[in-house]
Amino acid sequence: MKTFIIAKFIHTFAKPYIFFLVFSLVFSACLSSEKNNQSENQNENQSETVVQAAEESFAIPAPDINLANPLEISQKPEDAALAKTIDEIIEQSEFANARWGVFVVSLKDGRVLVSKDARKLFNPASIQKVLTSVVALDKLGADFRWKTSVFAQNQIEADGSLNSDLIIYGTGAPDFDNDALENLASQLQAKGLKHIKGNLIGDDSFFKGDTIGDGWTWNDLQWHYAAEASALTFKENQAGIFMHEGKPTASTDYMQIHGELKPIQNGESEGFGIKRGLEDNQLYVWGKGDKAYGRISVHNPALWTAKALKESLEKKGITIEGEAKSVDWKTDDKFDVSVAVELASIESKTLAEIVNRMNKHSVNVYGELILRTLGKKFGYIAPDESRQIQEIRGDDSAGASVIKKWLREQKVATDEIQIRDGSGLSRLDFVTPEAFGRALIFAAQSNFADVFKDSLPIAGTDGTLGGRLWKAKGKILAKTGSITFVNSLTGYAQAPNNETFAFAIICNNVTRKSDSSRIIDAIAGSLLDNNLQSPENREEKSKK
Repeated sequence: MKTFIIAKFIHTFAKPYIFFLVFSLVFSACLSSEKNNQSENQNENQSETVVQAAEESFAIPAPDINLANPLEISQKPEDAALAKTIDEIIEQSEFANARWGVFVVSLKDGRVLVSKDARKLFNPASIQKVLTSVVALDKLGADFRWKTSVFAQNQIEADGSLNSDLIIYGTGAPDFDNDALENLASQLQAKGLKHIKGNLIGDDSFFKGDTIGDGWTWNDLQWHYAAEASALTFKENQAGIFMHEGKPTASTDYMQIHGELKPIQNGESEGFGIKRGLEDNQLYVWGKGDKAYGRISVHNPALWTAKALKESLEKKGITIEGEAKSVDWKTDDKFDVSVAVELASIESKTLAEIVNRMNKHSVNVYGELILRTLGKKFGYIAPDESRQIQEIRGDDSAGASVIKKWLREQKVATDEIQIRDGSGLSRLDFVTPEAFGRALIFAAQSNFADVFKDSLPIAGTDGTLGGRLWKAKGKILAKTGSITFVNSLTGYAQAPNNETFAFAIICNNVTRKSDSSRIIDAIAGSLLDNNLQSPENREEKSKK
């Protein structure tokens, strides 16, 4: 059994770490509890003006590039110099033995400035979300919303009683949370509901297939970034662990904690471990210390949602004879909601807003729910090569086929790429750097160009680039990626001469103690340095 000894519990989006515990500065910045979420939201509101100003100042021109034509490598001396500079950055770094792919293309004229193994396959990590975003925005539309409903077999009686089960039914809304649940409960109360004679059921059956991604590693599954993709997702299917009155406690009683942290003796190090079963919500905590925090994925969020709705209704004075249960696509006796009575419903935020949060903060479960939504709605137009697989595949697999087919048809990528999930956590995703550059060109030419652009983290300003690329502050918009042995970055760079580049930088086989993000940032920064002066000024300077 593999265990995790946590030192600083660092917010990563795709990999577990093993550290010795140092909490003096980390605890207050650790991952969100309810209180930390409120503080984070306040900080986001305060910086909204700054972010908006940065987005407005970064105007991506609508390029006129035909992706059906080959993208030609530039022969300009200054572009060749940039390619050489990037080679030198890599070769002189401690990551020279890693595997690098770099692609840089100008949106002004479509010339390729840099193509370093750009047509070879790499594991992309979380920049995979760029492909998921572009395909979803194109096929679903920026205004698309998910619906969550409450159904029953019967209408509410005049005396307020309901002579059937009450079913909360999800269709994949990524942002369904406490506020949305309370909204549904209030709607039921307003309709006069007073007593439920049946059970309260969380129905997860809208999506068929696996709730975890193809190619995810088992030891990721307990962490928040590997949360299950449930059609009835609740609070992003994650919960917090923190210390309360000297004991480890979960943010919801849906998770049960066993074990304890022992006091630190003189000279001892502080450290703790967390272990969650693969198919339960039993947590075991061990180690020494008085400060601990972590974010854990919640198993069977449909049941969690049902329990939460039951508790909310009971607080409103509505009595329930039955118990909270859950069903999924494999359940034989689930009720057919297509012939049920809809008693309440709520819609999610728009896809534009969902994509914004997904890309700014690299929320994996959002990517997985978008993937399954694409599979559910469009899987029929992306058949599998095998008829047998076509008949039995899940919406996750169908969604991957939809994305791959779209990329091929739009001349973004070829058949040899592999798409296995929507978030990039999979070890089985393989995409070329050029495919990302082409996807960025398509997005810049699309009717959702601004929506997509605004979803990307801004260098030195917000999202996962808030603490990176300070020298390029506001001049680079890009999605980050990181899983064990992989770092990546893809997006747009705005040079001082107002020429805009689409770029992708991917580093695989990063086996050193540190990751290669610093070198990736140096490469991205060089895109701006390359055009600090005109070719004439560069020549003049060289003479001096």
